Amino acid sequence: MVDSTSSIAFFEVEEEDWKELFPQTLLQSERSMDHLGDLPKILSSIQYKRGVLAYEDWDQLVPYSYLSEIDKFVQKVKDQQENKVYLCSFKIDDLLSPNVKILKTSFYILGTKQGLVILFQEINTNISFPTQYSFEDWVIFQPMRIKPIYKPELWIKNKDSLSMYKEKNDTKTLVYGNVIVYKDVNLLANPPLYRYPKEDETFQKELDQWKTVPEKLKVLEEMRKNKLITDEEFQKKKTELLKEF
Repeated sequence: MVDSTSSIAFFEVEEEDWKELFPQTLLQSERSMDHLGDLPKILSSIQYKRGVLAYEDWDQLVPYSYLSEIDKFVQKVKDQQENKVYLCSFKIDDLLSPNVKILKTSFYILGTKQGLVILFQEINTNISFPTQYSFEDWVIFQPMRIKPIYKPELWIKNKDSLSMYKEKNDTKTLVYGNVIVYKDVNLLANPPLYRYPKEDETFQKELDQWKTVPEKLKVLEEMRKNKLITDEEFQKKKTELLKEF
């Protein structure tokens, strides 16, 4: 552990561990901490939502109150001039059950010669504890290899030198909606990708264009089959449409 408070913690990640987690193409980048000072600015630009339906609001992923702690961490480690990979985890207490329920977010920070890569592994994960939790309880982390995902939860608000990570292999393009690239021209998508899939911006419009409730339900069913919305989101919208019917 590099630094911590009661709600946020920073760890140094061993090379044999982080190399098992990142997309293989990213491992070819030359590492550097030259751009680490921009980390708070980047994090302040990242928003999230829990679903894909257009009426849901986007929220700040990293609370502004935590950005000052992240900046303190940045100042501490960038002076060491070591090209390490770091893990940051923070929690937000549930307002109704502040001692036993939290939302947890964890992300890796990899510096490259030309920029930064931020890889989110947990995004507002809802965790409940049987009794009042301690620091050691919530900070426990289980790393997993990152895979390309079709339904991410992030949106980049500030489009200055930022993009979600996209790579191409021999057969298809892979989009990592939970990996944010900053400045590194060798890794930035061209054109940049700020939100994916973009279809979620048009689904509600499509639904509104249909004249009958059965037609709307048919579109909803197709969205669920294609895994563009969850079963829970499908049932919620279906209930609304049936009331309309």
